[in-house]
Amino acid sequence: MNLNYHKWMQLKVMNNYFTEGVCADFGMIPFKSTSHDMKNYEILMKKEASTFSFYAGINIQESFAINTNFNGLTDLYFQLVNKDELFFNYTAIPSVNEQQLYYFENAVNTSNPQFFQKSAFVTQQDLVGYKPKTFNIQLPDKEVLVEIKTNNNEVLTTTTIDGTKVKNYLISLKQYDDGIYQLWIDDQLQQTFFMSDEAVAQNCIGIVRLNMQEIIAQYSSHTVYTINFNARSVFWEYQVVVQKNRKIKVIEMNISGLTDEKYQGPVEQEIIGGQTAQVFTTANPLPLQNKLEESPQLQVTYSNDFSNRKNQMEIKLPNPNAEQIKKYNQGENEGSFFSSTIVYV
Repeated sequence: MNLNYHKWMQLKVMNNYFTEGVCADFGMIPFKSTSHDMKNYEILMKKEASTFSFYAGINIQESFAINTNFNGLTDLYFQLVNKDELFFNYTAIPSVNEQQLYYFENAVNTSNPQFFQKSAFVTQQDLVGYKPKTFNIQLPDKEVLVEIKTNNNEVLTTTTIDGTKVKNYLISLKQYDDGIYQLWIDDQLQQTFFMSDEAVAQNCIGIVRLNMQEIIAQYSSHTVYTINFNARSVFWEYQVVVQKNRKIKVIEMNISGLTDEKYQGPVEQEIIGGQTAQVFTTANPLPLQNKLEESPQLQVTYSNDFSNRKNQMEIKLPNPNAEQIKKYNQGENEGSFFSSTIVYV
């Protein structure tokens, strides 16, 4: 059969740490059932930079009609992976563990239907658990009502268990499809989780669901969705070391920022290697950026052994390194992130 491929949707995965938000480090891996559906429905996915385009193969003699072409198709699920080991350093979200992932889907954001996350950017509220289809739960020391529900509050299983006799209760949901579910105990939501027996990649950070019924209902020929990650804001710290072989006497130092941001200091401090540094720190956290259009400038007024005349030098300061992100353990900024850079004069 001769097919034409019609682009019917785009999903952009953006991170404003990068210029124009474009990050090429993301990938999407379909779950096995989704791979099967994509093959049956002649769906192809193509990545370019941070944009994932979806195509439908249609008979060369026919035109694309989403209701007809995707009749009977419900959900498509993908692993969202990121190959950059520093992703959680420069991105303003908590890292994940093997029992939790971020969960993205269309129609989750009522104020902006194009967003696949609940707010303007991905936050901790987009985190869900990740469970196999058979798992144990720990019960309180009393009789309780245990329920498994869909995300739409439909009750799938319900049972009453005496927690004084059974501490760990085995739940089996083998008969249900991969997807998002909820655990309720005594009418209280305990956890929202994505359930699948399929193992995820080591660098998987989230699950992407294409709710096809919603996409079909809201379809337009230029459908573009986004997942938006925000850059982490940290205190920028510069440790300025005047090398002894320069044989200069510093009279004054200051830093002029990129957008008139203020730097506190300098404060004299002993740093690694026993060196003495003059430390400048931004008054407020600033977003990390992969590339700076302009650099902060260090201005140094000094004299030397040959003359008492005042001289000046200007030094472009380096971009804070996302690899050097740490937390303050004390002081007024305790618990906040910072990135420190040594600058030699």
